[in-house]
Amino acid sequence: PQSGQITGILKQMKDTMEADLADITKTEEESKANYEGLVAAKEKEIAANSKAIEEKTQRLGETGVKIEELKEDLADTSASYEEDKKFLADLDKNCATKTEEFDVVKKTRAE
Repeated sequence: PQSGQITGILKQMKDTMEADLADITKTEEESKANYEGLVAAKEKEIAANSKAIEEKTQRLGETGVKIEELKEDLADTSASYEEDKKFLADLDKNCATKTEEFDVVKKTRAE
């Protein structure tokens, strides 16, 4: 009789442990699936971010080159502008001289 009770208790413990094992196994499988999904999502995110970094790095390099080209253009344009200002000053001076000479000639003819 007591061995029957012990056997019953052991059977009940076995059934409980098997049920617990099934629950734990199911929970572990769900956790594993969630983990694998998270890893896949993060790997996809890393790949997308890496691609974005590469594109932005390339754009940064291209922009740096363009800035240097524009600086050179600005320097060339500034130099050309200064030369044009000197030319205009000389032209104004020459025009003033020619006007004075013409006025002298005109005055001389009038006399």
